[in-house]
Amino acid sequence: MMTDPQYPPATARHGRPAPPVTATERRQANAKPARNILAIVGLLLGVAALVVTFVPDVEFVAWPLGGIGLILAITGLVQAKKGAVGDRGVAITATTVTAAALLTTAGMLLYSTFFGGGESGLHLPAVATDKHAVTFQVTSAGGATVRYGSLNDQRTENAPASTDAWQGQASYNNGSYLLTLTADTRNATVSNEIRCAILVDGKKVAENSGTTIALCTANVG
Repeated sequence: MMTDPQYPPATARHGRPAPPVTATERRQANAKPARNILAIVGLLLGVAALVVTFVPDVEFVAWPLGGIGLILAITGLVQAKKGAVGDRGVAITATTVTAAALLTTAGMLLYSTFFGGGESGLHLPAVATDKHAVTFQVTSAGGATVRYGSLNDQRTENAPASTDAWQGQASYNNGSYLLTLTADTRNATVSNEIRCAILVDGKKVAENSGTTIALCTANVG
């Protein structure tokens, strides 16, 4: 039966010899911690989210990239603190970058939604000379109360009891907007199938349905 060779004990303080160190213990002491793969991937996703935030028409992708990256970065940081893996500095950087990416994305959305105005504003009702036309549609067999527009500018109307689609119009030139459309039944005792949809330049960007309420949202621009 083979055993680990023992090396001469190191000189200990106070004249007491230290216990012998085995080869296995020496290898474990000299071994480098494993790479923090989760933190590295989280950092890459955070950087990608920051870049995508400023790319028109695909900026919404920053949300899942930053969210997944933040989860991976935090998990990698926890593992690094426990000593299971190394690269603690990378994990801290990844957590910071992904959090910054999410905050930047939220800031861009809030800015475009609440501070867009003039040529870059969402116009309710629609302006014929604008570049982009927005159509809000609601179908409700029993009638519904409709609220439509953006987060900071909405209109309220009543959709008649009809299988024909009620329509509201808006328009914009530039900027990004979170469009919202809510339709809820005016008579809760009656089963009422409600459908909603949002179209931009004739292309459907959101749709939903429900028996008492339907909610449609779309980030455009």
